[in-house]
Amino acid sequence: MNNGTSRAVLLRDLFRADGPFIDVADDFVALRCGFCGHPADRDARFTADGFWCSGCASALAVSVK
Repeated sequence: MNNGTSRAVLLRDLFRADGPFIDVADDFVALRCGFCGHPADRDARFTADGFWCSGCASALAVSVK
């Protein structure tokens, strides 16, 4: 991942298992929200903080504005 150019997480970074994305990869594989812990829905999203269900990701987007 190029530092400073994007906040996206690439799948190869998730599953490399040597960086900061191990928890995100675990949440992705388990299909659970990394914020609330509930099962992730079909519209789950990767945020700068992890793999979140659409409700948590939307709440984050509203609070940032």
